[in-house]
Amino acid sequence: MQVNIQELISETGIDEKIYPGKRMVKQYMQPGEFKSHCVVFDWRTELLRVELKAGLSGKSLDLKDLKKYPVSYQAPTFIELVAENDDKEEEEEGSKGKSGGGGKKPAMKKLEDSELSLSAFDKVTTGKVSEMAEIKKFVVMGKELAQEAYAQAFENFKTQLHQVKVMAMDIMKDVGNMIKKATPGGGLEAKGDESVKYKYDTEKTASLFGGMSPG
Repeated sequence: MQVNIQELISETGIDEKIYPGKRMVKQYMQPGEFKSHCVVFDWRTELLRVELKAGLSGKSLDLKDLKKYPVSYQAPTFIELVAENDDKEEEEEGSKGKSGGGGKKPAMKKLEDSELSLSAFDKVTTGKVSEMAEIKKFVVMGKELAQEAYAQAFENFKTQLHQVKVMAMDIMKDVGNMIKKATPGGGLEAKGDESVKYKYDTEKTASLFGGMSPG
């Protein structure tokens, strides 16, 4: 499923562009302890990762702190997007024209928070930043969605982004049982390919999410 990256950003009310090498955090401040959360847009690898996180810093919390938040923020909720590479052929041609003297290929450096790769910078300055991307992976509260669920879940997610809070359980509205794999919350790892059925029911599940109500 294809999505427009910049339109997704605009849904949050953030009035700026995202591009390779950039990280942005949209904060959702809530009254009461351990209720505030954020959505992180992180495009510092080949993937653009959009993730719902507990707290306002955008950083992963220690397990002892994470457990204080409602379970909807304990299990991972994120989308991984692969941007279209419109200038792939041009890049390949450019790489062929460069002579490295037959030496070893330089090792890839890990991209730190403050760093912006030269290739990413070059794309930005030349305006070659893709607007479109393909959803590679969609996980909601530790449950990996099947591709058939992407369209509905993505629309639900966009609706959540421009509200005053993001409720992970509402991303699952009308998704039904289109779950590919489930991962337990609380920092636990999945054991194998755990296919599960998921039924959305606001009244029955609201108490699990810190007493929050939709909308």
